Amino acid sequence: MKKSIFTITLAILGAATLFSCKEEKETKVTPDMIFFEDSAADSVDVSGAPAIQFENKELDFGTIIEGEKVAHTYKFTNEGNSPLLITEVNPSCGCTTSKGWPKKPISPGESGEIAIEFDSNRRPGETNKSITVITNSVPSTTILRLKGLVVGPEEKSKIQE
Repeated sequence: MKKSIFTITLAILGAATLFSCKEEKETKVTPDMIFFEDSAADSVDVSGAPAIQFENKELDFGTIIEGEKVAHTYKFTNEGNSPLLITEVNPSCGCTTSKGWPKKPISPGESGEIAIEFDSNRRPGETNKSITVITNSVPSTTILRLKGLVVGPEEKSKIQE
């Protein structure tokens, strides 16, 4: 099982390197950067694995007027014992976009940021968006949240100043 996960991981990372943008530096894959399935976390010794730790996984932006944009940066640290790789940042819908994240491995003890933007245009009401972050840590998936209330221009009085 471990061998097949390692082989699949190397194949995926190899293909991603071949088809990635030429402006970014190539990431060298080493055995300590193996991606584990979430279900394997209980049966694998993760003491040498990377560990992503966010300062805060949730942002409550309060009340905004429809059409405004909310930009936020989720800050994290690699609290593990090997390099951390972020392979994907997937917002739950098109109104929330990823503005960037580190493409290079993050060494143990180093920090990084994931920038996102929420566009409230045509999104009145309660908002609860998720951003899925895929890494080589165990578990490999972390869910970030973005929530608040979007009101129409006529409801400005609901916004606390």
